[in-house]
Amino acid sequence: MTKEPNEKLVTTIDGYVTGFPKDVQKILEQVRATIKKAAPEAEEKISYAIPTFTLNGKNLVHFAAFKYHIGFYPAPTGTEAFKNELSVYKSGKGSVQFPLDHPMPVGLITKIVAFRIKETFEKEKVKKAGKPVSLNKPTDEEQVITWMSKLTPAVKDEIDTVRKIIKSANTKLSERIKWNAPSYYYKQDILTFGPYKQDKILLVFHHPAVVNVKAELLKGEYKDRRLVYFKNGSEAVKNKKELTRIINEIIKILDN
Repeated sequence: MTKEPNEKLVTTIDGYVTGFPKDVQKILEQVRATIKKAAPEAEEKISYAIPTFTLNGKNLVHFAAFKYHIGFYPAPTGTEAFKNELSVYKSGKGSVQFPLDHPMPVGLITKIVAFRIKETFEKEKVKKAGKPVSLNKPTDEEQVITWMSKLTPAVKDEIDTVRKIIKSANTKLSERIKWNAPSYYYKQDILTFGPYKQDKILLVFHHPAVVNVKAELLKGEYKDRRLVYFKNGSEAVKNKKELTRIINEIIKILDN
């Protein structure tokens, strides 16, 4: 089982890598070496609490280890340019997951890094020509990773359990940080995590369509929102079917 090292303790990629089991360390070092070979002039650092390579001060790619996969983050353009090759992997906007139990696609990683180098230099030329280009804005997934990295391990596990239920409810949902917490949207904002309190995980369904959904999980008589409370992740798992139904009812309303 892998876990992300504590952001406060890790300041180097070496420190990040050593926080994982030996078998995962080998995979992380392989990905690291592949990036370094493809971008020998890039610099290493920890950014958004994960290993990052930069070129001329601009973020090039990030990577990170999770329980079942290596997350690779070459910015949205990096995944879009190689969407055919990446179609066999689970991916999102600016991210892709390489399973730990499969060989790392070294050749593909090399091509993506080369693309990001070329793209970075081209954008820099445009910027010098008087057309500013923003290269450093973190992706939605990077922002979520950063938010999660600031939680204590116990709280992180509880929140992550609920996140996985929400994300698996419908592929139309996207995740981002909004109102200073993980938030989920499709066409419009649907639900967001509320402030965490011990023995109380709060979900705020803030799309008005929720008032038309009948469910015992939904609490409150607000005119435009409802609340869901779980004592912990285990209770959320027991109610996964109902939580999934509520989310899909709202999405169905949005599609009509």
